[in-house]
Amino acid sequence: MDMLKKALGVLWLLAGAALAVYLPYKAVSELTAAAASSEDFVFWIVITGIFIPISVGFILFGFYALKGEYDAAE
Repeated sequence: MDMLKKALGVLWLLAGAALAVYLPYKAVSELTAAAASSEDFVFWIVITGIFIPISVGFILFGFYALKGEYDAAE
């Protein structure tokens, strides 16, 4: 079970890193489009403001799972 926790830790780590990179990239690409309105700016500021801390949490959770902090005490 500890190996599964470490493997899922890698998954959380990579998912958090991918989310932290993809969201700002997507926001910039959407906001630099010619059809971007003020509603789009508000939407992407809110989305990145909410999900960047969540992705940091994913990264921390994955790091600690990979490190073995959640393994059963022996």
